[in-house]
Amino acid sequence: MSPLDLKTNLSHDQLLERYQLLCKACSPDSSIDANLKRELAALEQLIKHDLVELTRKGCPDNITDILKAMDNELVRFREFCEFPSLATKSVVGIGGGFSAGKSSFINKLIGHKCLVAEVDPTTSMPAYVMKGQDETIQAINTNNCAITLTQAEFSSLTHEEKLIYGSQVGRMLKSAFITLPDFQWQNLAILDTPGYSKPEDQNWNERTDANLAKAQLNSANYIVWVVSAEAGVISEDDIKFLDSLDKKIPKYVLVSRADKRTEEDVPKIIELIKTTLANRGVNVIDVVPFSTRKRANYSLEFVIAQMDAWNETQNALQFAQNFKRQFLAYQSFLEEEQRLGNRRLHKLNRILTLADDDELTSDANDLIELVKQELQQLTQLKDNLASLNHVFFTKLKKIGDRAGVPLPEPNALELMDLKEIDLLGMLRQIREEQGLEEPIINPFADLFSQPINPKVIARILRRETPPDYGFDALMTGELFNQLPQLLRQAQPVDDIIKLLDEVK
Repeated sequence: MSPLDLKTNLSHDQLLERYQLLCKACSPDSSIDANLKRELAALEQLIKHDLVELTRKGCPDNITDILKAMDNELVRFREFCEFPSLATKSVVGIGGGFSAGKSSFINKLIGHKCLVAEVDPTTSMPAYVMKGQDETIQAINTNNCAITLTQAEFSSLTHEEKLIYGSQVGRMLKSAFITLPDFQWQNLAILDTPGYSKPEDQNWNERTDANLAKAQLNSANYIVWVVSAEAGVISEDDIKFLDSLDKKIPKYVLVSRADKRTEEDVPKIIELIKTTLANRGVNVIDVVPFSTRKRANYSLEFVIAQMDAWNETQNALQFAQNFKRQFLAYQSFLEEEQRLGNRRLHKLNRILTLADDDELTSDANDLIELVKQELQQLTQLKDNLASLNHVFFTKLKKIGDRAGVPLPEPNALELMDLKEIDLLGMLRQIREEQGLEEPIINPFADLFSQPINPKVIARILRRETPPDYGFDALMTGELFNQLPQLLRQAQPVDDIIKLLDEVK
């Protein structure tokens, strides 16, 4: 803080309090014990250094997304280590444009004015509100250390902080955690996100662009999107942002400041927003009006009913699953590259077999050597990734054991989303194209028919399926080893068809 930034209208005590807050926000001391801190640092080293170095030798086009997803999950995992109770909460992310009324809505919903309305997105941080034994406000600073804030300190982190105090403490804090004894949803945590902004906006910086807001909301289990009724419509930027979010996360649209429009206008605005979103392919649970004014006839009963429904189940820990999905995305790329390489090698060997010209034979041999080298490099890269994967999940499980929560490496098949895959239908289609007859009895019919249950497939791979299914004779050899990859690609191959042919 420059001496020029100090405000002459502040008293000595106020300046001293601000200085103490700045010192606290810069604190390097963590509540996490030293051993756990070292293990977290090692985990971060694996992702931010070792994995990055691995990608330089070969990686998919979306590697930036994979690494960002890893980084975001590491942030949430650190938050879990500081605040373990957060991990089992279903997060309801509150999103929307800057000054859409998000914080006012949360304050009204929980009956506490614990969040400052209209905070500056350049200094604001994501804030979680959840049930706790005591009323506390804590935050994680950029040194990954948890600090305790008073309500007055937290309330001072507004867009006027620099103007009033000459400081920007908010930029030193990554996230805040508010616990309230009378918070009514045991299994939920409300996440207040800073309003997203665009690079051309005057409030834009690296911490407030759409990618950061997207990462925060995509980490939520549910999303409530706040739109101000004053505009009369939902903006094009809002629509594009909503459409960019994970389609599987249920979304609820809340039209704030409904009292600013006439009672005749509000239903029209609601219907227009519903129609616009439907026409743009953005699915939402509902669109409802809201106002903080007591006299306005726009209560939160519908939102509260929805929150009650979301609160019925406790959220399961998903850290291991989320990390594993990113490793699998990288692994799938390498497996596909190997498949393509082997196909090229097969074609070149066929050319070599048919070639009767010395020059053509020489060229084919040169190309074969290049493809073999590429395949050798891919094999080495795949082995290195597997080794890194093993070390990573060994460390993750160790940290979980310290925290008293199970974090084993997930089975790849259990993470697959196979609900939309009619594998049996795909097999039949290929059989028809190849002129093959349907087997008289197909013991796979109940497994491969819609919908596919990944847990059933996982049990088969672990040989836990009852013997009367007749799977033992089929789930052997090369197919047994390749099944996870084949199912991930959702591309039935001749090996499966041949095995089905043998079943009578």
